[in-house]
Order: sequence, then C-alpha cells, then structure tokens
Amino acid sequence: MATTTEVSKAVRAITDEIDAVRKRFDTAKSSILGGSTALGNVPTKYSDELNTIDGYGTTDAFEAVKKAEKTKLVTEYLALKSEIDTLIANF
Repeated sequence: MATTTEVSKAVRAITDEIDAVRKRFDTAKSSILGGSTALGNVPTKYSDELNTIDGYGTTDAFEAVKKAEKTKLVTEYLALKSEIDTLIANF
C-alpha cells in the first residue's frame, strides 16, 4: 500500500502530466485552426489563376495538363478540408 507521501507525490505527477497533455492539445488545436484558415484562403488567394484554368480548353497540351492538375488538387483540397472540418467539429 502507498504511503501518504507517495500518494501526494503521485497526485502531483498526474496533475503535471495532465497539464502537459492539455498544453500539447491546445497547441495542436491552434495549429489545426490555423491550417483551416490558410486552407480556406486558397480559393481567394489564387482565384485569378483558378479562373484562368477554368477557361482553358483541352486541345492545347499545357492547358490540358493544368486542367487535369487542378482537378487532382481540388480532390485533394476537398478531402483535406473535410478531414480538418471533422476534427474542428469534434473539439
């Protein structure tokens, strides 16, 4: 059986560990929220370029490649946005 001194020491240690995890969680939460904001700004930040790509055809090789790249980026963007939104909803 633990002594009162050992119990008191353990309680302090548990408190310290919980505090350390809470600080890491707060840092992670802040980082995720910052990432969400940055990701949300991408369409506006690159609106001119994205609109230009939207106007591209498929007969020019450069334009066709950029349209295909944009399609892949949109898929990746939406998946990441969904994942981040799910994390934020569960904070």
